[in-house]
Amino acid sequence: MVHTFLLDLDNTLYPKSSGLMAAIRDRIVSYMQSRLGLEMEEIQAIRNYSLPKYGTTLLGLKERFDIDECEYLDYVHDINLTAYIQKDIRLFKMLEAYPQRKIILTNANTKHAKHVLGHLGILHFFEIIVDYHTLTPLLKPHRKAFETAMEIADLPSWTGCAFIDDRLENVEKARELGIYSILIDESDKFEDTLKITSIMELPKLIPLNDKDK
Repeated sequence: MVHTFLLDLDNTLYPKSSGLMAAIRDRIVSYMQSRLGLEMEEIQAIRNYSLPKYGTTLLGLKERFDIDECEYLDYVHDINLTAYIQKDIRLFKMLEAYPQRKIILTNANTKHAKHVLGHLGILHFFEIIVDYHTLTPLLKPHRKAFETAMEIADLPSWTGCAFIDDRLENVEKARELGIYSILIDESDKFEDTLKITSIMELPKLIPLNDKDK
């Protein structure tokens, strides 16, 4: 019986194929070029170092540069969402039909999360947003990120929780901790027994009346 959903935000509550995360990545590269004067080779090296270690480029940059976190986050998320994602009544109805608690667990910041969720018309479904500022310095996929989410959500254990994310390393770490975890893999790139290609397929694995069983 599932009583609580922990949901990633980007590429999870909207499709990766929307291009929104690719646009955010472009803004990250633009920031590193225009604000820090870095060349592409160094930008890629920093991202290759930062993402596995921290789960975000920002913390890797902060090791080397005196940057303003809020300015960085505002810059990389300064995107016209309408060009990439739209409200989906099917998503609204599915979230409405699930009686479970719904919590966002994201390596982005709350401002971005609320912007995206509000744009999709689903912000009110989420009780808590556990974000970059809350998790820093240990974001997903670090164990501490999940433990922080557990504490904030006042969960006595992972029993009855379901975690949904598009990054395999996040899902694998959650499973190590004993969390029932589902991978969203739109491209069908990974072999996984608990995998869906879209959040809209979630009822295939967790029936809408699951809480009542």
